[in-house]
Amino acid sequence: MLHHLALAFLLSIDLAAVRNEPNLEKRAYLALDNANASIDRAKTAYNAEKYAESHKLVAEVLESVELCQESLKADGRDPAKDRKQFKKVELKTSALIKRLNNFKMEVSVEDHPVIEKTISRLETINEEILEGLFSKRKK
Repeated sequence: MLHHLALAFLLSIDLAAVRNEPNLEKRAYLALDNANASIDRAKTAYNAEKYAESHKLVAEVLESVELCQESLKADGRDPAKDRKQFKKVELKTSALIKRLNNFKMEVSVEDHPVIEKTISRLETINEEILEGLFSKRKK
């Protein structure tokens, strides 16, 4: 029962609530959690033949990851100096890309462009994080 309540709480987090989190670091991680939950909700909507809702939720994955990136930038964090935190974000973003690729294989070919657009942008964000991690530190 407790497990179901925790899951319901996680799924009830929406992007508007995440945007209102004043702590930028916490907002970044909540945004990634929301992205992950949005994939789950997109799959559920797709399986229920609610295709427009599924597309909207895939777009929310992208919005969530972009919010994460914006929050970390606004916090003034430098990936070259705060490698541990940015590596966590990079790993979570990579996992989201894998999940979306798996979801793409489950849907009709007509629905691929929506997912591919999100995957492409997530890959760009992931590359930016990696570039920051491996750039030379400024003295």
